[in-house]
Amino acid sequence: MLQAYPTKNGTGVSIFGDYGDLSSLYETVHQIAHTLNEENKFQKGQHQLLMNFAYEIRHAYSGDRLTDEFQYPGDDHKLYYSGFQLVWTDILIFITALRQNAGYFSTSKLHQANLYLLEYVIQKALLEYDPAGGEIITILEKDFSVGNEYAFIIYQALHIDFVSDRSGKVRFRKIPQLISHYFNTWSAEYKNLIASFQKSATEKGCEITDLEFSEFPEIKW
Repeated sequence: MLQAYPTKNGTGVSIFGDYGDLSSLYETVHQIAHTLNEENKFQKGQHQLLMNFAYEIRHAYSGDRLTDEFQYPGDDHKLYYSGFQLVWTDILIFITALRQNAGYFSTSKLHQANLYLLEYVIQKALLEYDPAGGEIITILEKDFSVGNEYAFIIYQALHIDFVSDRSGKVRFRKIPQLISHYFNTWSAEYKNLIASFQKSATEKGCEITDLEFSEFPEIKW
């Protein structure tokens, strides 16, 4: 069964599972990603988001990320799990992209189980780090939209903003506000962000959706 724990500095979450847990989750994420048309500008960004998530899961079950030893209370049997880490804002965006697109094709009961379990362990980790995580869970339940043609570049900008801030619960509690600033198309912050992207795209002679950040701050988990 998947396990999830907040990281030491509250920057994100560590997700663990055995090979079957992680490979099954990978298949769910990968299948949903491939229902999205990369040629459709409103789906391309979401496809990129989910493929990034699938990439991390695949490396986890291949043993390229984290390993840990688990033992359930009252059980002498030790379990060896593989895992990976994600920044809070990243996993919230990935879960939202999964939820918003899972309803557009016929998901199996296994896919549904994987999605529910993923949401359950992430919500548990949010509350474990800080009871204020309940407000963040409300964001998930309301489904802020990632069906934006600029979703992938916005996700990168939000990641950089969050990781660059001073670690701790003050930063954690800013997550709802940050998500609103970055994904609410009516906010002044969103409009300024898109204007800056447009300037960069014009200078490079490309579309905003072709832009990507080349440098990211070091993550202090």
